[in-house]
Amino acid sequence: MKRFLKLWWILSSLGEGFLELIYPSNIYCISCGNIIDDSRPYSLCDTCIRTLKWANERTCDRCGKILQESYGPDLCSDCIETEHVFEKGYTCVEYTAAERDILHRLKYKNQAYLGRKLAEIMYDRMKTEDIKPDIVVPVPMHVKKYRKRGYNQAAVLGKSLAKFMEKPYEGKLLFRIAETEAMSSLGALARKENIRQAFDVHIDSKNNLAGKNVMLVDDIYTTGSTADACAAALQVAGAAKIYVITFAAGANLMKGEGELF
Repeated sequence: MKRFLKLWWILSSLGEGFLELIYPSNIYCISCGNIIDDSRPYSLCDTCIRTLKWANERTCDRCGKILQESYGPDLCSDCIETEHVFEKGYTCVEYTAAERDILHRLKYKNQAYLGRKLAEIMYDRMKTEDIKPDIVVPVPMHVKKYRKRGYNQAAVLGKSLAKFMEKPYEGKLLFRIAETEAMSSLGALARKENIRQAFDVHIDSKNNLAGKNVMLVDDIYTTGSTADACAAALQVAGAAKIYVITFAAGANLMKGEGELF
């Protein structure tokens, strides 16, 4: 397994053109796996591109979660109760079954090459917004988890997104101090406590950050605890504004519908 991951990174370092020869991106649908032709956008078949729940209509004015048409406020229920550190968040899809499967394969099934297509979707999402970040920074992974998995999915997304945006990629600027508990098993309040002060900026990178607007990249947005913790570290180190872009975001659950993602 480790040999496979090492080989993947060696091949990816040779450029996306070479990697495309090894892992052609437009042969199979990245969601269902059915055969497609190279005219399909994002390597999604016609059925799956309609199945994904796109963030094309009402979204939260702060974090970017999809809002139901019957939901009144312009902020999701989480943002109404929480003052976020980051400037604004954006997402592409809601985290339902199909989106969960794609991200699961990206993160846990050694299919890091999926990041190129997801980053393309994220880039097209950002083209609709009037923001101009100076640098692209991924949410970092703790070194122990990185050694076990072999790659950081946020870094895979961030590196490709930076190329699409033609912006500098700073993959080592932000780092994770503590190995935190898995967020998926925690509620909203526990998430905030779990991730508090878990990140910092490398001292030799602070000159590259002063006064810069940062595009922070991750695979999924849930309550915003991770994004806020990263944004706080970046702000202390001198960043001006921090924007957040993810491929997916959890649902906006209103009171009485259960706990937030």
